[in-house]
Amino acid sequence: MKKGFIVVLIIVSTVLIPCLTRAEENAELTVVVSNIYGDLINDARVSVKYVFPQDDDVDIPYQFTGNGKATFSLEADREYAVSVTKAGFSPHTEQVDLEEDTTLSVTLEYVQSVPLLRMKRYSVSPEQVGPGESFQLYLVIENEGTGDALNVTVSFDLTENFSPAQPASSAYFERLDIRELTSVLQTFVVSGETVSGVYDLTVTLSYSDASGSSYTVQETVGISVLRKPLIKLLNVDYPTEVMQDETFKFSSDIANVGRFAVNGVYLEVESDMDWEYNSYYIGSLEAGDFDSFEAEVVPTQPGEHTFIIRIGFVDDFNKEHFQEESFSVSVTEKVPEQTYTPEEKGLWQRFIDFLKSFLGLD
Repeated sequence: MKKGFIVVLIIVSTVLIPCLTRAEENAELTVVVSNIYGDLINDARVSVKYVFPQDDDVDIPYQFTGNGKATFSLEADREYAVSVTKAGFSPHTEQVDLEEDTTLSVTLEYVQSVPLLRMKRYSVSPEQVGPGESFQLYLVIENEGTGDALNVTVSFDLTENFSPAQPASSAYFERLDIRELTSVLQTFVVSGETVSGVYDLTVTLSYSDASGSSYTVQETVGISVLRKPLIKLLNVDYPTEVMQDETFKFSSDIANVGRFAVNGVYLEVESDMDWEYNSYYIGSLEAGDFDSFEAEVVPTQPGEHTFIIRIGFVDDFNKEHFQEESFSVSVTEKVPEQTYTPEEKGLWQRFIDFLKSFLGLD
């Protein structure tokens, strides 16, 4: 019995030991790819292979970099060969002994010296412009390539909505060296017939390299145009001096003095007096059209009273706006009327009044 028991233990141990030694641990390999200027490179192909492949190894799918990175979950304590390729760059390969989570930085070199102009940033002032108004476009351009750019021309495509305020609609630079920045400031006028919206203004960058090869890059700038409603209070009529508790009338016309319809028009009253109506909804007002507001007002307290008439509306982007006008009225305190109470007459006075009446002297 003892020998049989020993044999069983030996068999179990020989079965368990290989299983424990086959337990695998993974580690993350992160590959960060950038160019010689330190800029991250997207869509670079990253391939990982085993340096010493085994029969039970599975293929490791390649990845393309996103935000300059590609991450792999791999078996730890092994060696891998990492290859990175990208069109226009020299390929890169190196080996990694992966024992724990590791970040591998890879710098790709350009195959040849080529200028590459990009619009680094831009600003529009004012950010929102109306028809018939002008705005300034400020551009910053950078040479992100590996060669100097020569005979650089920055031009703007003319449209029916925008025209340059100056005769020239382009800027010229003799050269823009590697990593060099330059700027362009151009003023434009918006056509008076332009409706509200966001419009694309195309910027074209034309240049050549040292060998005479020509390049063209087009960038797009968004210009926000908003028609500005013109709403006014006209024919305002009310007394500027009234008596306390005396009802008076306030009336006014709400007119659209602009060139296009305005929607969502309403009127509100802010006052410490008693108004018959303190709000009035109008809706849409066509160009040149108007609506009228009239209300009875009762001032209950004496003194100088200021009230505000607020006109609200929505623009073409459905954003609400309002404008206010203040008015004043002077309220005079009401003096209570004095009533006369006749005094009771004495006996002698009543006798005299009787004699006057009898003798016809009253």
